[in-house]
Amino acid sequence: MRLWWRSLRVTYLTVDPRSLGAFRIAFGFVLFSDLFRRWLELRFWYTNSGLLPNHTLLWRPPSTHSFSLFFTVSSLPEAQLGFALCGVVYAMFLLGYRTRLAQVLALIARVSLNSRLAALENGGDMVMDLLCLLTLVLPLGTRFSLDALATRVDAAEAKPPVNRPVVSLAVLGLLLQFATIYYFNAAAKNGAAWRSGDAVHYALHQDKLVTWFGVWMREHLPISAMHALTWGTLATEWLGFSLIITPVFVRQARLLAVCLMPMLHLGFALGLNLGSFSLAMMSFFPLLLTAEHWDGLSRRFGARTEPLRRRIERAFAAGLDLFGAPPVPTRPKPWRTWLYRRLSETAVALLLIAITSEVLNDNASVPKSLRVEQPAWMQAVIQYPRILQGWRMFASEPPRVDTMVYVAATTASGRRVDPYNEVASSQPYPAGDVVPAHLGQSQYFVMYSDRIGTEGYTAYRQAFGDWLLDYPKRTGHADDCLLTYEVYLVSDRSPEPGALPWPTPLGRQRFMTYRAPRDGTCRPASPDSSGRPVAAR
Repeated sequence: MRLWWRSLRVTYLTVDPRSLGAFRIAFGFVLFSDLFRRWLELRFWYTNSGLLPNHTLLWRPPSTHSFSLFFTVSSLPEAQLGFALCGVVYAMFLLGYRTRLAQVLALIARVSLNSRLAALENGGDMVMDLLCLLTLVLPLGTRFSLDALATRVDAAEAKPPVNRPVVSLAVLGLLLQFATIYYFNAAAKNGAAWRSGDAVHYALHQDKLVTWFGVWMREHLPISAMHALTWGTLATEWLGFSLIITPVFVRQARLLAVCLMPMLHLGFALGLNLGSFSLAMMSFFPLLLTAEHWDGLSRRFGARTEPLRRRIERAFAAGLDLFGAPPVPTRPKPWRTWLYRRLSETAVALLLIAITSEVLNDNASVPKSLRVEQPAWMQAVIQYPRILQGWRMFASEPPRVDTMVYVAATTASGRRVDPYNEVASSQPYPAGDVVPAHLGQSQYFVMYSDRIGTEGYTAYRQAFGDWLLDYPKRTGHADDCLLTYEVYLVSDRSPEPGALPWPTPLGRQRFMTYRAPRDGTCRPASPDSSGRPVAAR
């Protein structure tokens, strides 16, 4: 019994500190890439002159529990300052400087950035929030960090690296969470397109998501290759679940997962724009490396990297002499260590209970008899950090209908313009009956286009209309004020495999209109008959 428990403890509760350090570096770059993507569209999503002003979201929040420091931000300079502070926090996290503090601040920054745009989030945002939260109690700065260097160079003699295994319930939580992601994504893919092998074909015909490489793939790969990619994707997701959770051949299984599973997500990223999902998933895999893996790497490459390590330590020691040493962590008193460990493990246990309830309730493949009623505290634990658990990408099969939003507007000078797609897509005026072959939209514009035309998002259309009427402010030309506009949702059906390569038009639905006052002046009108945006009848 003792050997059995020890085996389970080593397999599911233990992680090597070198794996934690490698994860911190990989995930730090993912955090920066996410921040950069948001920075590129800062004025559209994080200011009150954008498409989702903070007062609109606070008046009609997309979630019953929401927290974001960016709800206090209104102007572009304020948003830029907030992003700069997030960048400082992410740099601390990446470099491992005051790592414990950086982990807490990174979670606050990450949740604040995402919750401000909860209406536009996708699975990648939830994976990033989960990684921040589940690793919060783990010592990510023990290796490959400035904190570790400071600890080793705080005296005349350098201390050896710390490789003591870390044991925590959070490790089990991470393994179960990512096994869950693969399991439910695979289990939910039970539609006809996945069985026939046509799912990748239909996924690559989502023109709002497809990349240029994805367009090339769908135009040049034979049907047999599409079938192989479809079944290969499904098999790899099932394999990912098995490799992460298996209790036997653990070292070999996890090494195979580290080598194989990132290739799946790289393929996703090459063909489809899924936001941060692919990178966030790939950043998890360093956590699967065991002490045996690291020891093997050390035996093979340690002699080659030792001179570089010594030079880094000497340079760091010189920096300490020049700029002063950062505080070296002191060994806490035993009772504090015991108390912190008990409290942190209890918090992780409660978090895993809440996540389990959400998994059971939010996945269609779970039998109804297993679903539970969530108390208020569980809902708060799930919704505040945005760690929803509905894992069903392109399930039960990819959509066969593609959609886009376009605006047919006329300026005072007589020009026909589309203020929305001028900034949202690679097609500045894509008016027509079908979605263009490559719309080139970011995650946020894809989600906004998908949702603004639906009934659940009518509360956000007033802000959309105000943003459209501000077109001359963005162009800097007074004669660009809008006299009329109509906003359409365009739908088309993706072509069948082996059929003609162009989609079939399904129609256009107008859901917003505007007419300037009869005297021809461009000015905001009052809500009724005088021209503010209204839903089409």
